[in-house]
Amino acid sequence: MSSRRQAADLNLMSNHCGGFINFMIDLGTLNPEQRTAVETIDGPVLVLAGAGTGKTKAITMRMAYMISMGIAPEAIAAMTFTNKAAREMAERLRQLVGEKTASKVRLGTFHSFCLNILREFGDRIGIPKKFSLAGTGDQLDLLRRALQEELALAAVNVEALHAEISRAKNALLTPEDFSKRALHIAIGVEAELMVKAYELYERQLKLNRMIDFDDCIFKAVQILEQFPEVRGQLENRYRYFMVDEFQDTNAAQLKILELLGSRHKNVCVVGDDDQSIYSWRGALYETLEKFETMFPGTRLIKLEQNYRCTNVILDAANAVIKNNTKRKDKTLWSANDGSWPIQVQTLASDEEEARFIADKCMSFIGEGFRPADIAVLYRANNQARGIELALREVNIPYETFGGGSFFERKEVKDFLAYVRVLARPHDRIAFYRIINTPNRGIGIRSLEKIEEHSNKANESPWSVARTSGDKLGLTGKSQQSLQQFVSDMEELASRNLTTPEDIESLGHEIIKRFSLAQDIRAHTKDPASQERKIDALKSLPKWLHSAAKDVLNETGTANIHDLLDRLTLNDRDISDRDENGRPNRVSLMTIHASKGLEFPAVLVCGLEEDLFPHKNSSSNSHGVMEERRLFYVALTRAKLRLTLTWAAERGVGTMKSLRLPSRFLSELPSEVFQSNQSARTASEETADRQKKTVSALKNLRANLKPNARI
Repeated sequence: MSSRRQAADLNLMSNHCGGFINFMIDLGTLNPEQRTAVETIDGPVLVLAGAGTGKTKAITMRMAYMISMGIAPEAIAAMTFTNKAAREMAERLRQLVGEKTASKVRLGTFHSFCLNILREFGDRIGIPKKFSLAGTGDQLDLLRRALQEELALAAVNVEALHAEISRAKNALLTPEDFSKRALHIAIGVEAELMVKAYELYERQLKLNRMIDFDDCIFKAVQILEQFPEVRGQLENRYRYFMVDEFQDTNAAQLKILELLGSRHKNVCVVGDDDQSIYSWRGALYETLEKFETMFPGTRLIKLEQNYRCTNVILDAANAVIKNNTKRKDKTLWSANDGSWPIQVQTLASDEEEARFIADKCMSFIGEGFRPADIAVLYRANNQARGIELALREVNIPYETFGGGSFFERKEVKDFLAYVRVLARPHDRIAFYRIINTPNRGIGIRSLEKIEEHSNKANESPWSVARTSGDKLGLTGKSQQSLQQFVSDMEELASRNLTTPEDIESLGHEIIKRFSLAQDIRAHTKDPASQERKIDALKSLPKWLHSAAKDVLNETGTANIHDLLDRLTLNDRDISDRDENGRPNRVSLMTIHASKGLEFPAVLVCGLEEDLFPHKNSSSNSHGVMEERRLFYVALTRAKLRLTLTWAAERGVGTMKSLRLPSRFLSELPSEVFQSNQSARTASEETADRQKKTVSALKNLRANLKPNARI
């Protein structure tokens, strides 16, 4: 046995240059496969870690073991895909090696790792030192502004276009490369216009001194490829790489790993191809195979002992996922002897399904589960509404995850940007948001002129617009619109704002003066959506009044600056928290959002064809296989109790449609579940109902007069 393993068996206490580091590592808590993964630290390693197999423990123990073997913590870079996972990993590492040593390891998300590269070397490709990172809402807003520059792009779905640009960046495509991949076909835009949209979006980012999330990695790749000396510096700095959730890696992230890990080849990735569910983000389900090609001689280690689920649940998950091809074979097993069968419940309608879920949650709570022990998972966010109503009826506290915040809506952010500029006129982001919202004919070239003068004079864009507007070289409508905008803003800024009523009045005047409601009507085609947005906009002055009143009660003055810090409200009752102050509510979320989480009791609803698997994925084998992986993820979130439901009829009002059970239900082994009705029988009965409906319609038509219609 190597000296490294012998030392580990002695519960190491390590002495590093500069001081005595007191920490102990007990590898005896690991199973044999985990221990092999921990001790294999040289060369490329692929750890195939199934759901609930203790991979986080293995990763953190591996880092501690490496440090105990004399590897400098500064030489280790560990990358995860979420901040939550990074925080959990950092906390475990601190417990093993101490806070001072743990802090020297570069541990964070792929994006944060690459963001540090841009902070240090971004000026090599023209990124300003004090750039900002645009959030998703900011990215969509900048893209909307970009599209105003090109009339032919006015009707394009902004979210779809944003997704395609994101996909392009994850594939390392510049605007010049964009049309070559035919990504424009997905949203029905000509290739030339797609390139134009991408270019305009990039100009908006540059104007606002911003990069987006995808740029973190995309531009880091550009630096490493264009500047070998930077790459060499980082290769010398980081000699050991570890990547968690490797199956979620996209092409750009894989390229970073190749560029920085190829010299030393000490790269360990941990992943599970059966949990690859993010192809729409650019993740590659075949990424594990690509790694083995990229790093020849990779050692494969399988973690198959599950510490989360009962064998009943694992038997179901194993049986379902084996229907996928092109996967690395593994079979999860558990020492947990829990024998509760999986419940499969057929309901007549989605309303009955929601009531059943509420009753089942109540039943679980009656058995001793806490609300926080229960999760309801669904394929799409729009399934949550009926479940929320049913839970409210029986007074079960719940919390939904996912979906946009009220304060992330465009109409809300536009309104608040006006308030921010009036209160803080040097707010660059808010200024550029409202200068051409609604459209005043102040195009991107005009904004670039304002920015040029701002940089030369070292003043904010608002100051330039206010004092140097006539020197910008703007012409015609742009010049007139800018002068009118400045005049209106100065008039509003001169108002007396000392009471909540004053601030509410300002809100009403902003909506009226700048025609914000008319702007919504002009850009929202759907009448119902239009009404919702206008109602939300009109509620904001009253909200300003309420928030200002709270500020007045707390500080003695209705200070608009303090009010601006209250952009989000938290009106949840603290009575639904447990004894440690944590929320004690049933969790409602999409299956995508549940990845990485676990709950003692899980209900998965809407298991119907065209919903799960989704109709957009059921027409091709790759889509179905990803949907099956998503079902596998859903099953393995449950530790003890698992309930699956589907409705024979789903829809709203008279728009209901008959449904068929998901094909995935028929892939469950019969010995693991109990059902109120077998999936096959339910499917046959539903088909019979459909035939009877069609027959009834034919008979009705036959009895009608020739000119009658139905």
